[in-house]
Amino acid sequence: MRRNDSLRRWVFRLSLLVLAVLAGRSFAAPASADPNEPQERSKQAELSERLEELIRQLRQERSAYYVQKARQEAQIERARENRTLLQDELTELRKQGTESDRQLQTYQAEVDDLKKQLGSKASLEKVLAEQVRPFLANQRIEIEKGVPFKQQERLDRLEAAVGDVNTPGRMSMADQLGHAWNYTQEELRLARSSETYTARTQTDDDASPYARFFRVGQKILGYITEDGKQAAMWSPLSRPKNWLPITDIEPLGQLRSAVEILDRRQGPRLVTLPVAVQSADSPEGGADASP
Repeated sequence: MRRNDSLRRWVFRLSLLVLAVLAGRSFAAPASADPNEPQERSKQAELSERLEELIRQLRQERSAYYVQKARQEAQIERARENRTLLQDELTELRKQGTESDRQLQTYQAEVDDLKKQLGSKASLEKVLAEQVRPFLANQRIEIEKGVPFKQQERLDRLEAAVGDVNTPGRMSMADQLGHAWNYTQEELRLARSSETYTARTQTDDDASPYARFFRVGQKILGYITEDGKQAAMWSPLSRPKNWLPITDIEPLGQLRSAVEILDRRQGPRLVTLPVAVQSADSPEGGADASP
């Protein structure tokens, strides 16, 4: 704007100077000799020089004006381009904001669903704990009351399922169920299987002869010494729990047959073993022969 005002002032001055020059020529004397003519010519030359100077300055101002105008137009064009780019970026950001809001709503729904699942999981774990812990406690009693076959190994396996009682929240319910499942599978294998093995047995005279033990399930356990002179069956109903010696010839032969059958030295056949069972009338029960 300042350059435009300066240019207008120069144009106005130049116009006045041109008018002054033309007016001086119009009112000059037609042809008579004038003693002041040299002075007038000097003024006209001076005015002509000033006019040329003004024209030259006017051209410079005009050139500078157009240069400045071209710069301003270029800046305006760049500003328009930047405005277009900013509008495009703003539109893209708005789209991203809308997409982010949609994803946030999706994530919030997933979080709410996970919270519900956690609540259901906590309720399920509570129900499972109410069922599993009494079962494991009863299993400890059964192992301690049952036949003395790998009791410590079985108790250790049970302890792995129960966990540390001093830190009850340390084991997750999933891990506890896994250990309980392994324990149950092993106990089922014992209940469905039978086997023989050789070990020392303690007798009344503090001798420890080698004997051939046999196990049938989780309830029947007996042995016969290698010399065949001593035999016994485990009785959980005796007080205290102990081995019941087998001295009669017929039960002793049945027990020897059971060992040989399990060792595959005899073919399968029915044997009758003196197993202690609990009667229906008394919790103490007594010893009875059961096949």
